[in-house]
Amino acid sequence: MDEVLRETMAERAVTLAVEVFRTTELACFLRGTRIETAEGLVAIEEIEEGMLVETLDRGLQPVRRVLSKTVDARGRLAPVVLEAGVLGNSRPIRVSPHHRMVVTGWRAELMTGEPEVLAAAVDLVDGARVRVEPQETAEYFHLLFDRHEIVFAEGAPTESYHPFAADAGQVAPETLAEIMAIFPGLGLEFWEGTLLGGTVRPCATAEASRLLLAA
Repeated sequence: MDEVLRETMAERAVTLAVEVFRTTELACFLRGTRIETAEGLVAIEEIEEGMLVETLDRGLQPVRRVLSKTVDARGRLAPVVLEAGVLGNSRPIRVSPHHRMVVTGWRAELMTGEPEVLAAAVDLVDGARVRVEPQETAEYFHLLFDRHEIVFAEGAPTESYHPFAADAGQVAPETLAEIMAIFPGLGLEFWEGTLLGGTVRPCATAEASRLLLAA
């Protein structure tokens, strides 16, 4: 693919991803969550555009955008808390319910056929090691890269921002239509390698996710 076209696609993908973030309830890391960077662990609210963040697949990658929003956290956007050690994290992690964590091990492979899968935090809730903690408000932050990445939050592998859930049309149909209109006749596969491409790991179903951390 022509390099100029690739760069144009990447920039357009980031712009559309920002719009999705602004117009949906998608959220991510709660303020205070520390992310592994070239400078060590840095609180997410202190990360700036251009800072190098450690990724599982591609090493240090520059952050393209840092997004944040404050939401009512007493209902469906109440933070999910994963206690220290649940996924290799050195201290508790607080994320939004549909933020996806990387889960590995024999259970993941047995139930999904994959050694590493992404599972929504809310589907990992067991009421003990992983639980919902409502609060009045929550300030969530997201990191955008040129493509979907696996980053490390408090030592646990977890996803960077991806603008679409499994069913993109339900999340932001107008934006999805806009994407398809940019290059008529081309599907989402065209965007592989950009932020609008597929997730970097398969996503486990809610049913499978509920069993991934079973005692």
